[in-house]
Order: sequence, then structure tokens, then C-alpha cells
Amino acid sequence: MSTVAPNSDTARSSDWAFKQLFKLESKCRSPTPALQVEAIGEFPKLLDQFPFPTLVSSAFLKLGDLFRSSPNSLRYHIAQVFGASQQHLAQITQTEELLKRILVVLYSNDPIARVLALRLIGNASLIFAKFPEAQHSILLRYQSSHPLEIVAAVQTTESMLSYSPEFLEVVWETVLSKADDPDVPDSVRVQLIRSLQHAAPNLMLSTLLYSHCQHWACDTDSTNIIRCAAMDTWKAIIQRHNELQSVDAKHISGYVLHVEMSMHLKAG
Repeated sequence: MSTVAPNSDTARSSDWAFKQLFKLESKCRSPTPALQVEAIGEFPKLLDQFPFPTLVSSAFLKLGDLFRSSPNSLRYHIAQVFGASQQHLAQITQTEELLKRILVVLYSNDPIARVLALRLIGNASLIFAKFPEAQHSILLRYQSSHPLEIVAAVQTTESMLSYSPEFLEVVWETVLSKADDPDVPDSVRVQLIRSLQHAAPNLMLSTLLYSHCQHWACDTDSTNIIRCAAMDTWKAIIQRHNELQSVDAKHISGYVLHVEMSMHLKAG
């Protein structure tokens, strides 16, 4: 089914747009999975063509309903739509209602479903980042024993911090604990350490982070990628505050150069 209006007059018609939306919704509930995926993939095109606030809100609420009731195979595609249509998210007028639909899945017993819910929230951080319900729900996911869920929680945290730096105060102790944990994969620890750069505007958090960065950078058990991440974060907080030891900036830059040269030599 094409969502392209037959002519310029109908293209301006919200009635025509809503008819297309209802057709997509019906197609999404088809018993044929391929047709469902095809319909979900049509949503970004429809929103691009008709970026009316009423249509945008209705479309995303319908996607939220589908996300809540669909199998994981379709949830994946719905989460992708939120990422592909981020430019329209700000027009949603019923954000809290949409979030409620997603949180139902995030609190389910299915770890893969929870991962997909985290992905969706991350893709929609623009509108969800400041909601305490979303922040608390993400914080709880760090308690999971499922590795994919931890990775998704870290990535979603990073996305949320881009729109709500205050969220760092909520996840502060949890992020530091995971960043310190040698049992956590280095790739995840690096993301966590780099996400702590959002502490830079906050002198109190920056001061607390200062010693952690020193530890990660100087610990003989730290790998090169952990040291580099620590150095980047260290520089970020030092450059923001004169109250911290600015002399460390030169030391950090020199150390990072040394590490990068060492890694280059090893690669060669």
C-alpha cells in the first residue's frame, strides 16, 4: 500500500492522512508477519508526508499499543521506527500515555522484550529523558543478570543523558559501580566511563569523579581502552573547572599520546 497522496489537494488533507493511518493499523494486525513488518515500515513515510501533531500523536500511540501487544520480532521493527522518526517525536502531545505502554513491556518477564523496550526508550530519549518513571525503570535494569540487558541499559542511559544531564544523579552510584567492576566487559565499562563526562557541568560530581578517573588511568590492571576512556573523561571534567588541578591536563594529554603510540606499535 502506498502512502503517497494521489494529488496535491489530497496531500494537504488530514482526513486522507488519517485514512492512511487506519489502513496501516489494520495491516499491522494482519495474521501475516510479512505484511505487519511492511506496514510498520510505512509509518516514517506517512509521518514525513503529514507531520500534523494530531496525526503524529495518534500514530505513535498506535505504535505504542502494537509494541505492548506484539511479539519481539515486531517490537524490534517498532523500536526502529522511533529511531527513524525522531524529528517528529517533539510533536507528540500524549507522551506520558505513550511511555506507560512501553513500560508495560519493560517490566515484563521476558529479557529480550525488556532489551527492545530499552532500545525504544533510548531512541525516544528526546521525549522520555525527563520522566522519573523512565529514569527509575532504566536504573532497575542494571540489576539484571542478562548481558544484553545491561548493554541496552548502558546505551539507553547514554542517550538519556544527552537530553537530561540531571539523570546522572539518579544513576551515579550504579554507573560508578559497574564501571569499577572488572567482571563487566571492557566495551561496556568504556561506555560507562565516557558517559560520566556528563558530570562536567556539576562541580560536586566532577570532584567525586576526579579520583575515579585517576584510579582507572593509573591502575596497572586497567587495559589500554579503559585508560584512554578514563583520560578522556578526566580531561573533560578538568577543562570545565579551574577548581580541579589544571596541571593534570598536560599529564593526561601526554599519557594518552603515549598509550596511543604504544597501541600503534603493537598493531604494527
